[in-house]
Amino acid sequence: NLPRSERYKKENVVLVGLMPGPKEAKTSEINHYPRPLVEELKQLYVGVMIPTAQCPQGALVRAALLLVACDIPAALKTCGFTSHASINACHKCDHHFPRLEKGHGVDYSGFVFSKWVHRTEEANRQDATTWRNASSDAQRTRLERENGVRWSELHNLEYFNAVECTIIDPMHNLFLGTAK
Repeated sequence: NLPRSERYKKENVVLVGLMPGPKEAKTSEINHYPRPLVEELKQLYVGVMIPTAQCPQGALVRAALLLVACDIPAALKTCGFTSHASINACHKCDHHFPRLEKGHGVDYSGFVFSKWVHRTEEANRQDATTWRNASSDAQRTRLERENGVRWSELHNLEYFNAVECTIIDPMHNLFLGTAK
């Protein structure tokens, strides 16, 4: 709740983690990185007593993950959605986009917004759980194509709504012009 003039100063921002390069992590590897953070967030959501100068016996401190802000590929992988190049390209809706005639790429044309079916948190969480419990890689691939969802470690945060809280950060989208 800092004033806007203070909010983004480096002394007031916490970098939780970075994934090592030089290449982008594979989808199957991504859940290893947020797992320790998720375990701590589960504890912090309930509350942890931390001694401070004003409260030597401890003040109850709570924290929650409010949103995930990354470029599109990172946001979708981190939150358990399929790629922007899949037929389930939108993480906010359940629309299946057709492939282009030669099978290369997705045809985004003909999208009628009035027929847009919003993806719900409940359906997303259920589809992710079904994916996690699948017995084979082939079954997981089929489920990804059908639902556009895979399991994310963030689904372990019962309060976190991946559909509503996955955003494309302004740096990539507006300032750099790289909203791919």
